[in-house]
Amino acid sequence: LILVCSANKVFSQTDATGPITYQTFYDDLSPYGSWIDYPGYGNVSSPSGVDDFSPYLTNGNWVYSDAGWAWESDYAWGWAPFHYGRWFYDDNYGWLWVPGYVWSPAWVTWGSFGDDFCWAPLLPDVYVGTQFDSWRAPAFYWNFCDRAHIYDRNLSGFVQRGGAHINEVSRISIINNFKITRHHNQYYSRGPELNEVERYTKDRIATVSI
Repeated sequence: LILVCSANKVFSQTDATGPITYQTFYDDLSPYGSWIDYPGYGNVSSPSGVDDFSPYLTNGNWVYSDAGWAWESDYAWGWAPFHYGRWFYDDNYGWLWVPGYVWSPAWVTWGSFGDDFCWAPLLPDVYVGTQFDSWRAPAFYWNFCDRAHIYDRNLSGFVQRGGAHINEVSRISIINNFKITRHHNQYYSRGPELNEVERYTKDRIATVSI
């Protein structure tokens, strides 16, 4: 197994002798939610027992890695849906996760607006490296966080969701800072540069090695 850890938490675990499979996701996530056959996407995962859940916001925080900003989840199942696949929102089911088989620190788009850093989950089939300047996540998907608190562990206390900034979403400046995944050469966003974040946090931020 390849273990990617920060503060004894696992970002992901993959079999070094072969690709991760749908069965791995199904087995590990089933105790924490349900699988739904969703039109157009097939089997998707719906987490259960999580109040007011929002991906890349609830029960977790950002850490800086040598691969870019990585989401560190406090959920037991967090190793999978925040580093593989994509999230989308359904009015009836809430947030649903579509399995994917390529790892990144986080499948989000990053931006800035005023005194805030902003991020939003990438929808399925959005390729951020080629669509960063033409695609915008729906307003509801965006999170706005004061730049000085982007590294805080109690992150959600400093975040406003996009619904409160619906008129500002179109004015978010997308951060054009991409890297290619180790496998399959897919682009993902590394997020804001470390030295820029440290200017606002006033703290030295340790880099996690992946």
